[in-house]
Amino acid sequence: MRWALTEEGLLEYHDCFLGKGSLGLCLGLAGLVSGCSLEDVDSDAIRTQGMYADILALAPGDGSTLVRVKLTVGGDGGTNVTLVGSDSLEASIGELSQALGRSGRGRYEQRIPGDSASEVTVRLLRGADDAPASASALLPEPFVMTLETDDGAGISRATPVVVAWTPGVGGQIAWSVDGDCIWSESGITPDDGQLTLAPESFEVRGTRAGRDCAVQLTLDRSNEGTVDPVLVPGSNFQAVQRRGVSFVSTPAPGEVSEGSAAPDAG
Repeated sequence: MRWALTEEGLLEYHDCFLGKGSLGLCLGLAGLVSGCSLEDVDSDAIRTQGMYADILALAPGDGSTLVRVKLTVGGDGGTNVTLVGSDSLEASIGELSQALGRSGRGRYEQRIPGDSASEVTVRLLRGADDAPASASALLPEPFVMTLETDDGAGISRATPVVVAWTPGVGGQIAWSVDGDCIWSESGITPDDGQLTLAPESFEVRGTRAGRDCAVQLTLDRSNEGTVDPVLVPGSNFQAVQRRGVSFVSTPAPGEVSEGSAAPDAG
């Protein structure tokens, strides 16, 4: 369903975030236009208190950290915000600070050298007429991940898959598996340095049974950051160390595609 606002409603929506309406009215209007057909809104029409920020700092193991910020009005799924004028975003890792560039509708990002366990800070800088905002998160300890199961000829979907990594100090780590011939699966496991995934974690898609495909197994070690309360409640910051291994997933014995008869064992 697509919402349509009258011209009067759109002006009221903008006026609210210019400070001519209460925060309650502001958020109510933001909820109305979430997912609607409005074009992106320039930041000079939105007060900081009306912006929702979804922030990610992702270190994929190549010695860098990608910092990405999605800005919307009122909440997740709201109208995208385009920074204009003196409004900008910058990120700092240790002593190094860089500006984030626009990479999509409401999305800003920058890849910054370094991926050690350190604080990542993101700042929303605004002109003299509005309040700035900031958020910070501790990037977790980096780790090395290896595939322990022999994958020289691929790994049968009847075989457990074992991965190992540099363990953390307590906590948990998230895992996920994806591939064209299997259903995606995910879960949480102790951050103790080893994970064994049973064959049930590599369930074949019925139409892809009997086929090989590349599978990606990913581990995420993450920390939740803190976000300036001036931003819309629910704004969040995740700092993630991500590692992955890939292998060829091969059919389990007797695996047949949907609609095919199993081979006659006699």
